[in-house]
Amino acid sequence: MRAFFDGLLSFAAAVATAALTLIPAYYAWMSIDAGFAPQWVWINISGLSLAAAVMIFVLLRKAKDGVAPLRARRRR
Repeated sequence: MRAFFDGLLSFAAAVATAALTLIPAYYAWMSIDAGFAPQWVWINISGLSLAAAVMIFVLLRKAKDGVAPLRARRRR
């Protein structure tokens, strides 16, 4: 039962990470398309999206394995 809740916490952390990183990246993209931001902001968007993708992948893998977000291995 503990592994289930740890996996649920990891999944919630993945969703929160997606919300906190991909939503601002989307609005930055929209501001570039509208002409409010310069073109070099694409570098920031790509870096933010890459970091978000890595974190989301790691947290989803932890959720599948039943590992808490701040732990490296399952609890005993």
